[in-house]
Amino acid sequence: MRLKIIVFIFIIIISIGCDNPVEQSDENGPLVISFKNNTGFQLKNILVDNKPIGNLQSESSTKYFAFDTFTFDTGMPDENASAEINEETFTNHLRGFWCGTEKITINSGKYLIEIAVVDTVLFLICRNAPRI
Repeated sequence: MRLKIIVFIFIIIISIGCDNPVEQSDENGPLVISFKNNTGFQLKNILVDNKPIGNLQSESSTKYFAFDTFTFDTGMPDENASAEINEETFTNHLRGFWCGTEKITINSGKYLIEIAVVDTVLFLICRNAPRI
C-alpha cells in the first residue's frame, strides 16, 4: 500500500512539471523564438508578450519558446518586453515606429531575437524578421 502511495505521488509530481510550457523546449512548434542577451548584463525576469522567459546571462541564448502569434513592424519585433538589470526594470514599451510602417503578425517560423539596451530602453532585434 505504501509503495502505491509513493508511486501515485511521484506520477502527480511528474505530470505537474510536464504541464508547464515555460519549462519545455518546443523547437518543433509552428512558431518558436529564442532570445539572446547582447546587453553585457545579466537579464532577470524577462517577459515578452506576457510570456515569462526567465533569466539570461550576458552573451547567452534561451531555449526556443512557442508562441501562438508574434507581431513585427517594419522588420522590428513589435511585442511588449521587459527585463530587470541590477534591480531596475527596463522596457521597450515606448517604441515608436513613426514613419510608413509595415505591421505583420506571424504564426509560424523559427526566429532568434537579440536583446539590447540603449540608455534605459530595451530593444528587440530580429535579423531574419519577416516582411510584407
